[in-house]
Amino acid sequence: MRPRARRRRPARSGVDEVGRGKRRAPGIGRVIAMPHVIPLRRMLTLRIVLEGSAPPIWRTMEIDDGIMLDEAGLALQCVMGWEHAHLQAFHSAVPYAREDAGQAITWYEEQSRPEIGVGEPQETTTLGQALAAAGGELYFEYDFGDCWMHKITVEAQRAKAPGEAPYRVVAGQLRAPLEDSGGIHGWQEKLSILQGNPAPEDLEAQDIVAWMHWRGGRWNPLKPAEFRADVADARLAMLAAQFTGDNGLGRWFDTMEPELRRAISVPAAQIGLGLQPGGITIPPWFVDLMRSFAVLTALCDAPVKLSAAGWLPPKIVGELVERSGLDGIDYESGSTKRENNMITVIRLRESAQQMGLLRKAKGVLTATRRGRQLMEDPVALAEYVARKLAQPKAEGPKDRDIDSDSTFAGWFIRAGGFIPDRMQRYTPQPGLFMDKSELLEIFGYWDPNQRCPVNEQSRLPSLQSWYLLEHLLDYRLRAEDMAERIPERLAELSRYLLQG
Repeated sequence: MRPRARRRRPARSGVDEVGRGKRRAPGIGRVIAMPHVIPLRRMLTLRIVLEGSAPPIWRTMEIDDGIMLDEAGLALQCVMGWEHAHLQAFHSAVPYAREDAGQAITWYEEQSRPEIGVGEPQETTTLGQALAAAGGELYFEYDFGDCWMHKITVEAQRAKAPGEAPYRVVAGQLRAPLEDSGGIHGWQEKLSILQGNPAPEDLEAQDIVAWMHWRGGRWNPLKPAEFRADVADARLAMLAAQFTGDNGLGRWFDTMEPELRRAISVPAAQIGLGLQPGGITIPPWFVDLMRSFAVLTALCDAPVKLSAAGWLPPKIVGELVERSGLDGIDYESGSTKRENNMITVIRLRESAQQMGLLRKAKGVLTATRRGRQLMEDPVALAEYVARKLAQPKAEGPKDRDIDSDSTFAGWFIRAGGFIPDRMQRYTPQPGLFMDKSELLEIFGYWDPNQRCPVNEQSRLPSLQSWYLLEHLLDYRLRAEDMAERIPERLAELSRYLLQG
């Protein structure tokens, strides 16, 4: 069952339609100022401790007491380090240690209640209401199988400032246990094995250690003693924005189901990606790479008549190759350049048409108005091409496009410093990671050749425009004897496309 859209309770700000801190006197049309009105929304300082952890795994956070429990549960997962992969519930007492179970209250999410059949709804209960009903102390349960139980106590409270974020991290200790590690006792056993007990020669222990590094270190090295407040805050910022945004990554998220957005937000935060433009400047080398688009657009400033088969005249192709510095890119060494023999020129022209720089009509190719505006401004042209490239083709969860999703997944991998197709990092730091196919499998893509979900053996496509840019960059750097810089520049461009 799909969860319905999150419902938010209207802010209880103590402000009527007249204005903040004012109200109308009964029967009179004038307004009386009330400078000392106390805001009804509060920020609570919560201490959250994972039950049974020794040394304790804890967090301190500030959170708006007026948000609904379903959102509060997501916020707690962000702060603790859980991955939004399991169901959760709030309890007014520890479920397995209740003296009077009949008086205890449990609040479940909508997708849990049909299976469980009991409990109060989280979607219509605020955090403040639950704390009041529970006497100021709550228990938060994550993953009903492993049963990660958290004790929540209120340390302080204050008035919420206007425009203040609904939650933030204050402090914390130790990373959260790995998902599916068998509850607190299973986690402690695995930690002992990770630290060398039993001896490293034990094959079962080696498998467990390998699983821990794979499960917990795909995007960052597994460090059980480390709590990354920056990652928690980044995840909270995405949650506050309902996992939507205005940059390339945000636009990709906008096409996804809510559950998928939450899942991919976890590695996004771990590698330092956000959903709003991050002030990243366009790489200068990318501006220079756009020279081919500018030259082709300029050559078509005056309409160019195509051949009967629809090809560019050899004279135009030759001038394009010469002025763009692309001689030899398609192994065409002769003086006569023919488009039908040069796949790079074909892709360049098709990409320019798709991006609205050129227009083809009645056998004639001509520059568009936008193309004429951009061909004399290299930076503006590069920014325009980047924006068009980072616009997902899918319009929603039911309208996916494998070329687009595969390309975005590749950028995602590269932005973290990985090579998506070679299963290795281009930097010297060790570590495993989620392959591009694993991201695409979450979307439900199927490999018809293997008759199974996409996997590391699948031949994954990409957008033609992106393939063209990779090819142009590869050609230029190899011509300059700088092939070793290709992964670094692709990573830089990928991060710009997602964050710009």
